[in-house]
Amino acid sequence: MKNIVILTLIISVFTSCFGDKKSAIGTNFKDTSFENKKFKTKVVYADLAQPCSYVAKKDLAKQYNVSVEEVLIIEGSSQNKICTIRVKLSDDENNYLMGSFSFYEEKDNLIDESSWVESWQIQKGSSKSGEWIPNLGKAALWIGKKRELRIKFKDYTMALKVPGAAFNKQEEALKRDYKKIALSLVRKINLLN
Repeated sequence: MKNIVILTLIISVFTSCFGDKKSAIGTNFKDTSFENKKFKTKVVYADLAQPCSYVAKKDLAKQYNVSVEEVLIIEGSSQNKICTIRVKLSDDENNYLMGSFSFYEEKDNLIDESSWVESWQIQKGSSKSGEWIPNLGKAALWIGKKRELRIKFKDYTMALKVPGAAFNKQEEALKRDYKKIALSLVRKINLLN
């Protein structure tokens, strides 16, 4: 038991030092300024099919300065509502930037009688690189360390993980603005317009 506790502490220290996690203690649960109360969801979760249909290869190719043929879109099963994105960087068969686009169910009113607002406040509060993005969906949270943009709709969330590679030196040298790429891609999606 003692070894498990020590191992857990070591993992926690490394995660907090090198990861994106921080303590959610001090989260301001009174701040709801990130919530866009004027936004109306156009499509219900059950009607969402083929998330890859919301991803335009030409837009990705333009953002990454590659040809359309170098962008691969891989549809997942209709049950998991996820689309895998690969952007080929070179002729090397394994030199891809990986990303994804997905929808997942997230009820507005949770079983424990809290709402999605508190859940999102905790997500933001526990991420060192989290920041609110105004005027996208009911709320939008950018998590820079993960290159991920989450947008809340009624009873579901859309998540875009922008293609990238944390340890690819070629990609790192380009110093891409992943947040700018994410915003450019999602602003063209008809669910938000």
